[in-house]
Amino acid sequence: MEEEESLNVQFNNEVDPDKFGNTYYSWQVDERPHYERGPLWYLMIFGVTLGLLVYSVVTANFLFALIIVMFSLIMYLTNMKESRQVDFRITDMGVMMGETFYPYKDVRRYWFVYDPPEIKKLYVEFKSSLSPRLSIEMNDMNPNLVRQVLSQFAVEDFTEDEEPLSDFLGRLLKL
Repeated sequence: MEEEESLNVQFNNEVDPDKFGNTYYSWQVDERPHYERGPLWYLMIFGVTLGLLVYSVVTANFLFALIIVMFSLIMYLTNMKESRQVDFRITDMGVMMGETFYPYKDVRRYWFVYDPPEIKKLYVEFKSSLSPRLSIEMNDMNPNLVRQVLSQFAVEDFTEDEEPLSDFLGRLLKL
């Protein structure tokens, strides 16, 4: 790789190369998406939540009411906490998101959804259905440079060209 094309950002020597491999690329991403929400958004969410609670009480579905209350509480507590920046690293042994390391042997596939300026993401899916899919914001990273490295270690899925429905709805509803 040519040095002038590389966007490799090193974060001191925090990551032990013997344990996680040598870092090819690394950049900082938000731990979770952050959306700007206006008063209208909060009013609409409050109305939908209140409507679902009234419906659950009218239909005597108290378990549904409990689920709505728990979901609302989790959303409130999550949004009160500031989203922090974490390091995302691509090494020769796997990928690392914050303090969590995912070896390439656990990766089923990866793909890019690149439609600037709205969507610039790398998705990594794992063999285990218990592992969540990683959705990594590319920021200013060149997807072709990242592809060059990842293609050496994992399978790229060229059939995927749209973001997953869960990400689309999350972005649309600002959840």
